[in-house]
Amino acid sequence: MGSLETDSKFLKKAVIVNVVGTILKICGPLLTFVMARIFGAAEFGMFVSAQTLLLTIARSSTLGLDKGLYWYLPQNKLNNRAPHDGIMESFWISIAIALFCTAVIFVGSFTPYISKELPWYGISLIFFAGTYVFSNSSEGNRRPQNAVFINSFLVVTLAPATSIALYFLHVPHALPLGLLVGQVVGFFTHFVLVRKQFPEMPLIPGKLVSKKLLIYSLPLGLDEFVSSFLIRSSLWLVMLFLGPEKAGAYGIMVTISNALQTIRVGFNPILTPVVAGMERGRLKADLRPVYSYCVFMVTLIQLLIGFFIVLFPEQILNIAGKDFIVQPETLGILLLVHLVAGFGGMSYVVLNGLGKSLFSMIVDILSLMVALATGYFLIPAYGLVGAALSMLCYNIFAIVLNNGYLIKMGLWPYSSKLISQVVWILILIAFYIMLNMQVFTLTLLEKVFAYVGILAVLGIYWKIMKKRIEADRNAHAKN
Repeated sequence: MGSLETDSKFLKKAVIVNVVGTILKICGPLLTFVMARIFGAAEFGMFVSAQTLLLTIARSSTLGLDKGLYWYLPQNKLNNRAPHDGIMESFWISIAIALFCTAVIFVGSFTPYISKELPWYGISLIFFAGTYVFSNSSEGNRRPQNAVFINSFLVVTLAPATSIALYFLHVPHALPLGLLVGQVVGFFTHFVLVRKQFPEMPLIPGKLVSKKLLIYSLPLGLDEFVSSFLIRSSLWLVMLFLGPEKAGAYGIMVTISNALQTIRVGFNPILTPVVAGMERGRLKADLRPVYSYCVFMVTLIQLLIGFFIVLFPEQILNIAGKDFIVQPETLGILLLVHLVAGFGGMSYVVLNGLGKSLFSMIVDILSLMVALATGYFLIPAYGLVGAALSMLCYNIFAIVLNNGYLIKMGLWPYSSKLISQVVWILILIAFYIMLNMQVFTLTLLEKVFAYVGILAVLGIYWKIMKKRIEADRNAHAKN
């Protein structure tokens, strides 16, 4: 845990898990597109909005303790604590708050202020909250494969498949019930795996959560609440200003572009424990090669997916149906958002690994203000394009603040070798612009050949850069 070589081995293994997980993640969105076609744009738009609200409440109910375990569990051994310390304490607090929120939803459904359909979604809340705690416990214990295969494949595949099956069986409330089935299965699977990792962990811990974990986690909890609104603010503003059908179309494009976002987010539980386990003396020497390796792999995988989406946007959107092909140029801006965030946004992860959760919370609060202000003016004027531009604005704002704070701390985590990644991102953006401005047009077969050629070039580039990055990391390890 205390050497660059050990961290490098873990990162290599985690990258492989992430790549496999990315491939498996394709199944979920594909079924989501089918589900959108079956249920229609308006009903699917309501489902997307209800689900995002549910995710926001569930995340907030953990008080940030789930994310705090990323940082806390790697330090249990360093501080002579029980390896499982903090897990069940966090679990029971999260479940209690989730149960309270569920009760509020059920009582509120008897008033005109809460939809009668929302309680059906509310049943899933406790399983969402419990899954967050157990999933993040595995990731904090350097078992990222558990979350990848369960959260990114099993749950996201089972939930829409169940909803589709219930629809054809004429079972009412098919959408929320499908979501519930996916979450229940995911929750119990995570629980079994956590018990295997920590066989001595008692179900009832017999003590309260530690003050150290709570102080670190509470800013993360508020930050999670704010960031949940931040991430979903553009969708909700689209729903408010443009209606459920446009929200459904925007939701599909967000789902597609999120294939890039999930790559970056998938590295959060990988990088956080590594940074949290670094002593002060290692930070200036080892942070740069570790961080730069993660950024390199994130942007490389994003480029592989990004070129595919840029070349075949209509074919992808057609899976959901013609009703969802609205302002397709929006998709290109969303891709740019996630490419920019993939390169510079992981500075947020480093700050959390360094224990700077309060600063991260402040940045997200300010970013939410930027998101609401830009969304208020841009969405009514430019529609879905305005929503995507709003996302770009607040992401750039947050990246500047986070990296500025790292510079103030005397830490510059970017290797000069990452300049080539910036060049590739610019090539992808230029390629997208030329295709949409019809500087040149390609048939479907020509697009296939073009993508194969791009894959070959990126493969050669990866081999060259891999040797350079490993040589740089080995040099740091010797020093």
